[in-house]
Amino acid sequence: MKQVKDPRHPSYITYHPGVILMMVVMKNASNLESMREMTDEFNTDNCIENLSKMLGIENLEELPHYDTVNDFLSRLDMEELENIRTYMVKELINKKCFYDYRIGGKYWGIIVDGTGLFTFREKHCEHCLEREHKNEETGEKKTTYMHHVLEAKLIAGDMVFSIASEFIENESEDVEKQDCERNAFYRMAKKLKSTFKRLPICIIADSLYACENVFQLCDKNKWKYLIRFKEGSIPSVMREFQNLKILEDSSSYEGISWVNGISYNERTVNVLEFVEEKEKDKRTFIYITNINVKKKNAKRLINAGRSRWKIENEGFNTQKNIRYYIQHPNSHDYNAMKNNYLLTQITDILVQLFEKGSKIMKAAKKKASNLLRAFQTLTLIEEDLVDLEKPIQVRFT
Repeated sequence: MKQVKDPRHPSYITYHPGVILMMVVMKNASNLESMREMTDEFNTDNCIENLSKMLGIENLEELPHYDTVNDFLSRLDMEELENIRTYMVKELINKKCFYDYRIGGKYWGIIVDGTGLFTFREKHCEHCLEREHKNEETGEKKTTYMHHVLEAKLIAGDMVFSIASEFIENESEDVEKQDCERNAFYRMAKKLKSTFKRLPICIIADSLYACENVFQLCDKNKWKYLIRFKEGSIPSVMREFQNLKILEDSSSYEGISWVNGISYNERTVNVLEFVEEKEKDKRTFIYITNINVKKKNAKRLINAGRSRWKIENEGFNTQKNIRYYIQHPNSHDYNAMKNNYLLTQITDILVQLFEKGSKIMKAAKKKASNLLRAFQTLTLIEEDLVDLEKPIQVRFT
């Protein structure tokens, strides 16, 4: 964070970029909802001294006001924060922390899904998505203006780490056709391939992605895919699967059925189905994939496909309703809004590692829930800083 390219003119710089960015990270980790709260709660001698020692910055007499923070974030190139997140994820992958969570011992499961972030009654900026609502009784029409994001999250057991974010946005207000989640995925895929060139990836997604263009893109990038498959997605493939699964009795195991080598356009695809029965409830999950399904991997593939819900639960739901409050824009400036969001994703990686790592870190979970009070009332000493420099090993079980 201390190494980001500062967009400000040198004569106007009062606060180091590291101070500004770490303030927002601490705000997120401390579960503060607004930037105003951050300024109010961090305005103590202890907070100033702790932040100064954490960053190794001397002569820090006060912390910046939230207006100063947002002014900096409005000018900061998003790529600077994306590079920080990429560095963090690559370090974790290279240290083999999560090798046991790979699909089939080889492929890194990456869940892709979109979500709404900010909603406005009036147009916020030229990049807003628009949705028109009509009152059936009165005939009155209302337009809602929105900002959405597409997330790619790496699965590591019960943790999901953001590795790429693509904002779903119109290029300008006079576009003929609005941006959409699938188009955002095509842009994101280019970034993912460029950033993680040789990483064996398996894209896990909902039925929106069960289409030829996505299949072609995954083939081109040498990625695997495991996509939820619903009636109507590709009718010809679904019909053939339903007919063949009855004939191939050997391709069935613990409620899972599969058929490999179904022809579709100029390729073949594989389909697997899992029927879950719980008392009176019966649910069916079907997936389309380019991974060859066998008895020894069928159950693992179903578990990997169903892990898509982690992006909704451990991902979006947690970040919207339990901590971080990502639906709060934190700024009126669109670039600052997006940078605030990226800082939240960086914070979330740190918090998950802190709370779900080794036994020592799990024991410290109570401290994590009261981080704000510790930050305000306790002071880092030299021994603490020396201990922080020592390498540790984090294990996940």
